[in-house]
Parts: sequence; structure tokens; C-alpha cells
Amino acid sequence: MKHRDSITPTSSENQNIDTLIGEHSHFNGELSFEGAVRIDGKFEGNIRSTNEGTLIVSEEAQIIGEVDVPNLLLHGTVRGNVRATKSLKIGPTGRLNGDVEYSIVSLAEGAAVNGRCNRIEDKERVKQAAKASTTVSGVEHSPQPA
Repeated sequence: MKHRDSITPTSSENQNIDTLIGEHSHFNGELSFEGAVRIDGKFEGNIRSTNEGTLIVSEEAQIIGEVDVPNLLLHGTVRGNVRATKSLKIGPTGRLNGDVEYSIVSLAEGAAVNGRCNRIEDKERVKQAAKASTTVSGVEHSPQPA
């Protein structure tokens, strides 16, 4: 029986899968997609997505290559750098061996990340923080020439 927790794909998530790479498949190449892709087999190459794209990597799946997607749900293994611009959820069997950039991350007990982790900052929040650091008591200060 497979371990189920709050970040395991539900049956409703599985119904929205646009593309499935089966557990007995071995794929070499580049993948660019929109929508949702689930990988159950082995994928060698880079994976990219735009908009609200979601990549689901099942427990037995392996990816060797770079992953750049808005949403990643990881229960298998990724060997390569990952960029999840919206959400990264790693289940208890998930293994990520590479550097990761994320906006929001969720790690289940037992998940593993072996690499550097960097949060992607919201540009508007960074801009507001920069402006706040140049404003003291409601008075805006400019840097003084050296």
C-alpha cells in the first residue's frame, strides 16, 4: 500500500492530466507543455512549461535533466536543477538532486533535497521593500555622493 498524505495527487488531479508518460516508457528529448503532465517512467532531457503548467512525477518515475515549470508535484526522483515559479510540493518519497528555485515549497516528512535552495522573490514585494528601506519616518532619502 502506498503512503498517502496531503500532497499526494488525488484522483481529481489525475483526471486533469493532459499527457502521461507511462511507467514502462523511457523518453529521451525535450518536453515543452501547457496543462498537466504526469511522468511514471524515465525521462532524460529538459522539461519546460508556461502559464499554469503542472508536472507530476510519480513514485517510480525518474527525471534526468533540468525542470522549469510553474508547479511541480514530486514523488519520484529528479536529478538536475529545478525551477518551480509558483509551487513545489515534494512528497515523502520525493528526491531532488540538484539546485532548486521556488516561490512556495512544501516538503513532506521523508522528502529529500540535495542541493542549494533559493526562493524566487515576488518582484512587487522586493520593489516595496527597497522603497521602504530608503524611507525613514515618512521622509525619502537619496544616497549621498561619496
